Amino acid sequence: MSHSQNLLTLLLLIFAFFACEKPRKNDKNEERLPSGVIFQILERNPKGEKLKEGEYAMIHLISKVDTIEMDNTYKRALVDTSVKNGFSLLIKPERGMPTEVLPFLQVGDSVKIKVSMDTLVKRYPFFDQFAQEMQMRGKKNVYFEYWVRITGKKTKEQIQKEAQLAEQKEQENIKKKEAEEENKLEAYIKENKLEMQKTASGLYYKIIKTAPDNPQAKAYDTVYVHYTGKFLDGKVFDSSLNRNEPLQFVLGIGSVIKGWDEGIALLRKGEKAQLLIPSKLAYGAMGGGTIPPFSTLLFEVELVDIKPNNNPNQK
Repeated sequence: MSHSQNLLTLLLLIFAFFACEKPRKNDKNEERLPSGVIFQILERNPKGEKLKEGEYAMIHLISKVDTIEMDNTYKRALVDTSVKNGFSLLIKPERGMPTEVLPFLQVGDSVKIKVSMDTLVKRYPFFDQFAQEMQMRGKKNVYFEYWVRITGKKTKEQIQKEAQLAEQKEQENIKKKEAEEENKLEAYIKENKLEMQKTASGLYYKIIKTAPDNPQAKAYDTVYVHYTGKFLDGKVFDSSLNRNEPLQFVLGIGSVIKGWDEGIALLRKGEKAQLLIPSKLAYGAMGGGTIPPFSTLLFEVELVDIKPNNNPNQK
């Protein structure tokens, strides 16, 4: 066989492959891809730009299986303005998955997509929990259904630029909040006439009961600490005294907030201290549990006991 005949055969095979990937309509006016994915274009925007692989589609989405609603970005947008126009999704068609339909769509289109439960479970074990639920309900031949609206599209460069601007804005907001917190902290110290030392990291502390002859806590020691934690308004948010049991942890390995790792290492066994800890050394911009973001915390601590570390590799 000649080189030209080889080339012709290859081109015919490629043509046949792409031809067989075209959807076929059923009697419900739905289109089925050879992979088994079913879709129906509910609304077509004739002037919309066609989606291209490698770009990002902006989509609103409702996903359901039987009566279980998995996601609804319209509802999420009511409380999260970042998804007002939907979320961005990389256009990377995956055979047998909902994204396989994206190349058939244009900006402004609405589409309903159906993917069989069996297909999803084989690809992603996460979906097995829903398969079991459907079995309990006596459901067979179950499909996951996705209602999708394409609200726009963006290039990779646009997405990257937006992410950089969002990160920059977030960092600026964090610095602003930390500055406000620092001003409140300094006002608190002045108003309450606290005489505390400040470390390079920003931790304020005052040892109120000394035990100069006792051993000092060191990194990798196991320490036992009684504490009472308060907000600057005096409200107690936690106390080991209520449990009548000191907190036990290994010092210096990050198992507690940074302000504790630093502050407890300043103490000797039996000493008591006040630790005034800014959020950057505590729970930061995210907060944690009952602790709001950017909260300066005041701890009254007592180093009850120290169990020295005997591992020579951790000295």
